[in-house]
Amino acid sequence: MPTGNLKITISDLLSNPLERPVDIEVRRDPGPNGAGGGNLDYTFEPEGTTTALLKDLPTRGGPGSRHTFRFFARGYVNVAFMQFVEEGDRDAVQRVYMVRDPKQVKSISAPAFPRLPKKLQTWLNSAQMIALAKEDEDLKGKSGPALYDALGDQRKAAVLNIFRKATHTGTVAGIWDFIREPMVIRPDRCFVRVDQGLTEFVSKNELFVTAPKTLHRPLEGYTLSNSVKSDDAHANIQLTFQRAGDGAFAADVDIDEHSGFEHWGEVLRNFFSQKRTSPYAIHELLLAADLSEHTLDPGYDLQLK
Repeated sequence: MPTGNLKITISDLLSNPLERPVDIEVRRDPGPNGAGGGNLDYTFEPEGTTTALLKDLPTRGGPGSRHTFRFFARGYVNVAFMQFVEEGDRDAVQRVYMVRDPKQVKSISAPAFPRLPKKLQTWLNSAQMIALAKEDEDLKGKSGPALYDALGDQRKAAVLNIFRKATHTGTVAGIWDFIREPMVIRPDRCFVRVDQGLTEFVSKNELFVTAPKTLHRPLEGYTLSNSVKSDDAHANIQLTFQRAGDGAFAADVDIDEHSGFEHWGEVLRNFFSQKRTSPYAIHELLLAADLSEHTLDPGYDLQLK
């Protein structure tokens, strides 16, 4: 019986080898395209490499046999794709990126305050934190290193996510320069004061489009104005503007996306249908938005259970 060997690269979203085994399930297509194929199971032990060689896959001569490949690793979202296996050896034909499952994150590894970008340090030092709800009370009145340390993993991840996206020139034209002191920080968003010029800037910038504001509530003493979001394929940042009676402007800033993980199935999409988006899902979404240059790497790592 003819057989084929298939090379596949398996990595995380930063192209690093995984630190745990990957179980690979190969199943022949039940239709005519799968004729001559077979069912096999493999275990790939990364051991510092991203190259998995699947040997002796049953196939047929000529066009080969179509198979479904499924990849399972503890702490990661399952990945699957279809591929024709041809007789003989082939170079790597499929790149498999494994995405961390937000539910399996136990903590984050983030820079200490002195190692943060200076712009972010300045922003945290200028904080005028208030409490809109009970969940905000532990941050009220804090600023600088004390605020950063009090954020905990999820709110710290949210800040680092938003900072990286808002400073990105290619997708949002570096709008961070218009963002002023934070007032509320939550795992899925920040309420900040902004320069009035930001509303005009985004209204005239082709990188932004109008977005719905119906699910957003203003700060006390503010009235909702309008909402925009970045018009990029993945990891959209949304700004919902609010205006106070004295003319001051604030914004509800969040990153939310419902389609960015289509290739990784329902698991991560479910995190965008809940009341709050997981900042760990956003971490992976930012990495997935630029797999080659990693310009949206938020600068911290997710530690799996």
